[in-house]
Amino acid sequence: MAAETSCPFKEQQYGLGTHTTKKGTKVTIRLATEADVGTIRKLIVGLALYEKEPEETVEVTEDELRRDGFGAQPVFRCLLAEVEGVAIGFALFFYNYSTWQGRCIYLEDLYVDESARGTGTGTLLLKTVAAIAHVEGCKRMSWQALDWNTPALDFYKALGANRLDSWVNLRLGEKELTQLLGIS
Repeated sequence: MAAETSCPFKEQQYGLGTHTTKKGTKVTIRLATEADVGTIRKLIVGLALYEKEPEETVEVTEDELRRDGFGAQPVFRCLLAEVEGVAIGFALFFYNYSTWQGRCIYLEDLYVDESARGTGTGTLLLKTVAAIAHVEGCKRMSWQALDWNTPALDFYKALGANRLDSWVNLRLGEKELTQLLGIS
């Protein structure tokens, strides 16, 4: 993980700092700190509910977020979008590596509270992650969206994202990991 995150600033486009959205709202995009773990978890729960999952689906704890994002070896970074000091969205991202291209950024989640959708906040968050990726020499930025989430898919397409329908996502959950390893 980069010791310090730097990012260029372009008003109403991207960057850490305060932007005026297309609806005239002042939105601040900033890096989350350890003090924000409760807010991050609350936004993750909001995302789960938006994705039609029960709150109990979110297993990550504040302690895990603190350790994994702000401990001795952070494995993710998180941007918060705030209006008057209240978080209305987040983008959680981390490095991954392409054997063909090198260092990349993976955007794990992008979420904007329903009350703030359509204001340009999601675009600010996404473009700020893209600007960080660019400044840090990343070759690409990747993420996933649920196939039923047409508003998100349309949003990403409008921003120039390429849909990769030929790739299939695979996953081993905790149960499958232990089965694979023969651990009971």
